[in-house]
Amino acid sequence: MRPHRPTAHAAGRCLVLAALTLLPLSAAAQQRPARPAARPPVAAQPLPPPTPVAPPPLERHVGLDELGLEAGLAFGTAGREVAFALPRDIPGLAARASFAFDLVAPFAGRQAVEVWANGRVLASRAFAEGETRLTLDLPIPAEDLARDGTALRLGLRLVDQGGGALATLRADSHLALLLPDGAAPSVATLFRLLPRETRILTRPGPLPPAEAAAALRIGLALAGSGREVRIGSGAPPSIGRGPGGQPLWTTGAVVVGLGPAGAAVLDLDGMPALALGGPQPEQAAGLLDGPWRDAAAATTLSVRDARAPDAAATALPFSALRGATLPQEGATPGWAVEFSLRDLPGGGLPQAIDLAFTLTPDAGGWSVATATLNDTMLGSAALPAEGPARLSLPVPPALLRLDNRLVVTLQRPAAGGLAQLMPDSMLRLAPPAPARDFLALPGRFAGGVEVILDSPDGGPVAEALNPVLWLLRSLVPATAPVTVTLREGAAPPRPTGPFIAVTAEPPAGSQPALRFDAGRLTLSDRDGRPLLDLEGVQRLIAAQLVTAEGGQPGLWLRLPTLMPALPAAAPRLERGDVALLDGQGVALAWSSQAPAPEVRLAYAEAPATTPAVATLPAVAAPAERSAILVWRPWVLAVLWVLGFALVVYAFLRPRRGVEA
Repeated sequence: MRPHRPTAHAAGRCLVLAALTLLPLSAAAQQRPARPAARPPVAAQPLPPPTPVAPPPLERHVGLDELGLEAGLAFGTAGREVAFALPRDIPGLAARASFAFDLVAPFAGRQAVEVWANGRVLASRAFAEGETRLTLDLPIPAEDLARDGTALRLGLRLVDQGGGALATLRADSHLALLLPDGAAPSVATLFRLLPRETRILTRPGPLPPAEAAAALRIGLALAGSGREVRIGSGAPPSIGRGPGGQPLWTTGAVVVGLGPAGAAVLDLDGMPALALGGPQPEQAAGLLDGPWRDAAAATTLSVRDARAPDAAATALPFSALRGATLPQEGATPGWAVEFSLRDLPGGGLPQAIDLAFTLTPDAGGWSVATATLNDTMLGSAALPAEGPARLSLPVPPALLRLDNRLVVTLQRPAAGGLAQLMPDSMLRLAPPAPARDFLALPGRFAGGVEVILDSPDGGPVAEALNPVLWLLRSLVPATAPVTVTLREGAAPPRPTGPFIAVTAEPPAGSQPALRFDAGRLTLSDRDGRPLLDLEGVQRLIAAQLVTAEGGQPGLWLRLPTLMPALPAAAPRLERGDVALLDGQGVALAWSSQAPAPEVRLAYAEAPATTPAVATLPAVAAPAERSAILVWRPWVLAVLWVLGFALVVYAFLRPRRGVEA
């Protein structure tokens, strides 16, 4: 039997059935996702730490008032220069100039202001059309700050197309010193960097004599550098904020009685402050003024660094005075120098000046030199046409003041050639004279002054030292040592050297000309006869020049019960030996040595109401005569016009009668 062979149709059906059977399996295989391949391990890397944000720098604004330019600085096309002092040991210091200018232009044209530094132009800005105000905010390049480590000198020049214009750097302009965070200046640098307004902080309550002396001594040094100083025991000043929120250092702080021995730099919540501590803080205060200040190149200064001062000099060169003696050309060159009696070494008084000149050849012939002291001519003399020349002139004591100005002018026949007042010109000094008026006290106080205070509570409080500091500023040199002693009980004070006694009773052995009795004040002569009687002295400070036992010269200061508000400027005690002070300065000053007192009003303008009523008819009479003399030209003019009118009327009236 032959085997059965499937037909083609049967084979096809078998293939279809096999495909249908395997279809679900392939679909399931396609729906199942493929297993991912294994990934290599990833190494974990730490994130970088966040970048710290640096705090904004502390800004110290140096205004024009600190440079003696309270009214601003006027300049034209020739240009002017302004110099700002810079701290020397602060790395990372930056600066920004914020200037404002006013323009006065009589003619039409375009004007611009150029700011120069180190021989190159930093900025040039033009005034807008029709505008007279220009503001300039200029960052100072670092290379210009490093060029001269002591000062930044900026030149200002006006570019004028119309001619005759004048620009003024406004008084509210300033240079902002940007102190980096964490800057630690040295003691000397911080002393120079303290703001114009500075507070001296002490402990509350009665002060020991050493701390009171330190507060007065550092106050004298700060006031001598042009700062406004107040002594108190309150909280320290805080950092201000500018319009953009930047920290501003507007008020400085000096802490007395805190910190290590000597002088040190403290950090008061981000603000640098000066600290005077140890058992001798007054000596540390003395080291910050005078020849030892530049030795403080670290953040602390020890009292052991002091050395004895040099001997008293008998002459002072003009190079040590305030002013310039640079060469000048023209027909009338002139020089001006200034000096204060408080700054003269050894307490000497000027007795003569030696002027040295150097002249280039002048075809016109001889020149004439003239010297003027405080608007009074000392003398003049003829000088040769060329070469060196010298001129010596005496200085009368009656011409001296606390602050003096010497002007030297030269008249040359022709306008050509150079002339110079040499820096080795000398101011000859004489030993201090006997104290007959207030003007002799700075020379007596040059070697040191003893301040005697009443101590009802065991010592003075900080606020009670402000009237004493106000008076010391006009009489005591900033470098003079200051000691404080307390009066014990009801005994009169007994000074051991030149003194200022701020006590209710006069010093022992003195004979003050001014007496006090139940609110009345009487001035008497040496024989006891009354010369002046004043009432209403409850708000007057009486100052008298007296001599205590042992021949010690000094000043007796009697404070009133109601202390007036003291002005910022120190009183100018010059001529006389008796003075009355109030809230405006010196109200009355006179000399008790004369048979009749010479009473002088020290006010620039007489106030509307006076605190004291003086019974002095002899003083009122000259005032009435001076008022009449002021109106005398007008009275004569009116009388002359009336007389002329009467003469014309007399000539015209007869003619009218004839015509009638």
